[in-house]
Amino acid sequence: MAAKTPGSGVDVKDLTFFALFSLTFGSMMGSGVFDIPQNIANRSGAVAVVLHWFIVAAGMIALAWSFVYISNKRPDIKSGIYGYAKFGFGDYVGFTSAWGYYLNALLGNASYLIYVFATLGNFFPIFGKGPTAGATFPAFLCESLLIWIVMGLIIKGVKEASIVNVMITTVKLVALAVLILVFIYGFKTSIFVHNMSTTDPHLGSMLEQIKATMLVTVWDFLGIEAACIYAIYAKSMKDVGKATMLAVIVVLLIDTLLSVLPFGILTTSTVQALNTPSTAGVMASVVGPLSADFIRVAVLICVVGALLAWNMLATNILFLSAQDRTMPRFLTKVNKGGVPVNAALMAGFTLQFMMICAYFSQAVYLNMIMIATSLVLVPYLLAAMFSVKLILQEKKIYYYELIKGSLAVIYSIWMIYAGGLKYLAISTVMYLIGIVFFHKARKEENRKLFENRFEVVLFSTIVVVAITCVYAWHSGVLEL
Repeated sequence: MAAKTPGSGVDVKDLTFFALFSLTFGSMMGSGVFDIPQNIANRSGAVAVVLHWFIVAAGMIALAWSFVYISNKRPDIKSGIYGYAKFGFGDYVGFTSAWGYYLNALLGNASYLIYVFATLGNFFPIFGKGPTAGATFPAFLCESLLIWIVMGLIIKGVKEASIVNVMITTVKLVALAVLILVFIYGFKTSIFVHNMSTTDPHLGSMLEQIKATMLVTVWDFLGIEAACIYAIYAKSMKDVGKATMLAVIVVLLIDTLLSVLPFGILTTSTVQALNTPSTAGVMASVVGPLSADFIRVAVLICVVGALLAWNMLATNILFLSAQDRTMPRFLTKVNKGGVPVNAALMAGFTLQFMMICAYFSQAVYLNMIMIATSLVLVPYLLAAMFSVKLILQEKKIYYYELIKGSLAVIYSIWMIYAGGLKYLAISTVMYLIGIVFFHKARKEENRKLFENRFEVVLFSTIVVVAITCVYAWHSGVLEL
């Protein structure tokens, strides 16, 4: 009989299939999608872009399949990506997965907040322009206000927050559909063929171009696990897998079209020179300069949607791990609406602290974003490895499933490499901060800090790497 898992005591089952899809889609579809043309064109030619998307599609669908496979084989695990790490590899590995995911979600949200008011700076100069965009004192005050508006919405109820998220997702899909239709209207085969046959020697070999492009798009799929994390609120566990797979396919389709179609509208060199957000420049070339404001509004909608989705995920990952006694007990408190109120408040105050740090030291903050983003890729690898573990535990091994699971593992390792091993090493310092919460949780349960030698070795490795990184940074050997 399967062990009791986090979420088993939650009675609120309000999330429909489309609500789960909206959470996953909203988490993945942030501001980056609107700058795909220029970001990719500066790293690869048209041929490499097309080949790159075949590779990404195979890897991301395999990773999404691993989440679906786990949810089908272990429906008792309703704690999502944290539960996959814990039940697959032990309590401490589960904690590191939850803690890293939590920090990534909030630091990502901090960047979203700055981006929102940097974009508004185009309409209201008080929020700054250029280097000060989104970093002025009025912007800081409004960013702080938005934090607590979003947190207030979440605390009011998961269903209420998900309804708002569904509305934002609907508007977002319509805006992106309009953008794609304009791109299709302006697409000219002759320009596309010319770009396909033209190579830029400065971009390097085909393999180098594909690798460089994957460094950009690796971030476009963060949030693929959102439906799994909110499985405890799902009306049906079957909807979790379906929502995950559909969201991945939709994001793949949108990203592919927005990155490939511009090569049939403008020359490669023109796309490379576009300003942020580059989709505005492409759209302006088709329907006129006034369309730039449409793109800016669409960016705001996407970012606010991602902000809401990721705050919900940060809150819930704390609650799930606390309910399983991996985090301190005070994080398990829920209000009448079934919302983990203390977890939401902790997430809100943590995000507020990050915004204060960002206001006074933005250069350091931007590097922390890179570190935190590396943190979320480790849970992806652990989930893919857990799916392979489950496959190998079956009485009859289906090799087609094993191939898909193995592909998910390989692609996850690649994403970690592409994200930067330096930042992954530096992130061990953040893991050390989290040990305080793990120690408190274990003490509350009268349990030893570590249960086996593997956990001791893992923690010792984290300590050694963290100390080495701090020393290297202090001595000037390691640059952030």
